[in-house]
Amino acid sequence: MPQLSVMIITVDRNFARSLQQHLEAAHRGIKVLLANNLMMAYNQAEALSPTFAFVEDGFTKLPEFEMMMALFSAVDTRWVSVMDDMKSEPARRSQPLLDRGAGIFELTKSDHPRQFVQYLDSMVNAPRRNQSAPAPVRPSVGRGSGKMILIGSSTGGVEALRKVLVGFPTDCPPTVIVQHTGRSFGPGLVSLLDKICPAKVVAASDGVLLEPGMVHVAAGMEEHLGLTPRKPVRTRLKAGPRISGHAPSVDALFNSAVPMAKDVVATILTGMGQDGARGLGDLRKAGATTFAQDKKSSVVYGMPRVAWETGAAQKQVSLANMATTLLQACRA
Repeated sequence: MPQLSVMIITVDRNFARSLQQHLEAAHRGIKVLLANNLMMAYNQAEALSPTFAFVEDGFTKLPEFEMMMALFSAVDTRWVSVMDDMKSEPARRSQPLLDRGAGIFELTKSDHPRQFVQYLDSMVNAPRRNQSAPAPVRPSVGRGSGKMILIGSSTGGVEALRKVLVGFPTDCPPTVIVQHTGRSFGPGLVSLLDKICPAKVVAASDGVLLEPGMVHVAAGMEEHLGLTPRKPVRTRLKAGPRISGHAPSVDALFNSAVPMAKDVVATILTGMGQDGARGLGDLRKAGATTFAQDKKSSVVYGMPRVAWETGAAQKQVSLANMATTLLQACRA
């Protein structure tokens, strides 16, 4: 049996020390990881894949926690939020993203440490994901379709991108993504997606030729990502003011692709606001095939809602069917 490992994410040293002592007393040989910020926690979790994590509730309120949730899901780490006391308002009641996560129950720092141990034991003994299940067969797209895929996403998009890209084959059409996320978490997102995607996922950079089997991600950067207007198409990074409230902006990416719209398949995934809707509409008018994630599968039905209601998206698609829909559109 693999070594039991637990991560404690908190700024409260006394709480962390007390909980660590009780965990080590209850489980001989347990490995306890301590982190007082999300970047430290992310790096440790990525390297060591802890079995379980106790997360101070304040951290779950940060936008960057979406990255932690996606990583926990990818490495099969269960987690639970820990409130200061019973009077505290759980973050999940005001954060729609957290209602989709694993930490839907809370403990408090006033609970006896043995309650934490009992909760840990119950979660460790619960059925876990079958790591030995065979990977799904992903049909080849073929390298001669000439189509490209453009994706824009925001709140809830990290997990959505995970579920989409895992369905892409190694020779997927050239794919370009803008994801709204905290500046320091861009490299972590690229690394996470590259681990689970059969194709190669890289951070967006300037002047790179779009080729099959490559996924370019702009996240946590100040420049806007666009595409050159002539073939062979290359990526283009350009500094400038925020567009639709964001940098990088989904609208900036979509607008740059209008000259080659007939070769574009584009979609907007879950997210707050309306970034990307106008650009998606311009793409559709120019001949692109356009989609938006449906309400039921969206964590936040903001960006896709605007895209659908303004006619920018030709069809709404569930997250479960998004990868297949995009790939089939590229074959058409």
